[in-house]
Amino acid sequence: MKRCSENLQSALWGVSHGWRSLSLLRSRKVISQTPGCGVDLARSQNKKLDSQNKIFRPGALVAITAAAVVSYSAMTSSNGGWWIPSSQDHLEEAETKVLSALKSDVETSFVELENGHQVRTMIVNKGRHPDKVPLVLVHGFGAALGTWAKNLDELAADRTLYVMDQVGFGRSDRPEFSADAEEAEGQFVENLEQWRVKMELDSFVLLGHSLGGFVSLAYSFKHPQHVRHLILAEPWGFSIIPPEGSRWQRERPYMFKFANFVNTNFNPLGILRAAGPAGLRLFRSARKDIHHIFSDMYPDDTMMEYMYHCNVQQPSGEIAMKSLMKIVGYAHNPMLARIENLSPGINVAFIYGKRSWNDSACGRQSQELLGSDRVTVDVIEEANHHVYGFDGFNDLVRGFSRNATVA
Repeated sequence: MKRCSENLQSALWGVSHGWRSLSLLRSRKVISQTPGCGVDLARSQNKKLDSQNKIFRPGALVAITAAAVVSYSAMTSSNGGWWIPSSQDHLEEAETKVLSALKSDVETSFVELENGHQVRTMIVNKGRHPDKVPLVLVHGFGAALGTWAKNLDELAADRTLYVMDQVGFGRSDRPEFSADAEEAEGQFVENLEQWRVKMELDSFVLLGHSLGGFVSLAYSFKHPQHVRHLILAEPWGFSIIPPEGSRWQRERPYMFKFANFVNTNFNPLGILRAAGPAGLRLFRSARKDIHHIFSDMYPDDTMMEYMYHCNVQQPSGEIAMKSLMKIVGYAHNPMLARIENLSPGINVAFIYGKRSWNDSACGRQSQELLGSDRVTVDVIEEANHHVYGFDGFNDLVRGFSRNATVA
């Protein structure tokens, strides 16, 4: 557990010390395009940028804080308000454009859960593979069903896919989540279970990315009888926070502490809303890595516009994420401390990107705890945190779930 925690600490130190937001504003550099991960990201920032940050940092801190405050008043309704050039209609149009690139048979709908929440749902190649259990895909923070676009056609060649916008994200309902970490986690799990019941899924392979990996594992703890195999792609929320009085607690960089202050007191995506009419341009500039990942499928801004409209709607899932998070990068209830509770009937595949801020050490420690006969860990060399967008990911998923057939 110590190795996993130390590696994440290094990664967070690199991200916070490099202060990515400042880098983008001053030099247009993108961290995810820099070789290496963790502390290497910070070291790769050039000396000129470091000297600029010494001057720029105080003003930027004020600006970012002010932007987060403005976002509360700017974002007052689900249709984007007067300040944000977005709405549910914009999001619907963007989703349609993303899904139009798929070659498989796609069926989309809104599924009403027992608790009344509407969940945007997509089924790919329904009924084509009656001998195979389906694959359920659960997206991560700030994403939605359309961000699986590069995976859907290939994965649907083997089995039917069930994909949804998690409650709180995308086009699904955006209710208020509990501020308590355990209760918020339970709400994510319960929403997924109610959706499963409505979709009449008895057994399936479960694939989750980042926050979706956290939710998928939490779901597997409570409802193991429905999960044939579990695939965790760059799962968030595994590392255990170092104890009070440890060297890391004493020497956390100032910028990390400030980032944690902003995350604690403001909505994580608030700055994107606060940017108003400049929000899409800011998103394009800040997330050039996203455009690069999807450029072979969408050479224009199709995916960028889709993700922008997903992330400037009424805040809901992002507030739940803040509830789950104790400090930046760490969960209140880390999965590494709980993974031994996973049913022995469930095998787990971890998939990481070598250039991600997330570290494969947590997957390897999970392998030590559960045994190499139950857990595999794969690292894709060129991939960052959005590992699902890189070559090799689909092959790993298909290989791991190959034997998941109907009993």
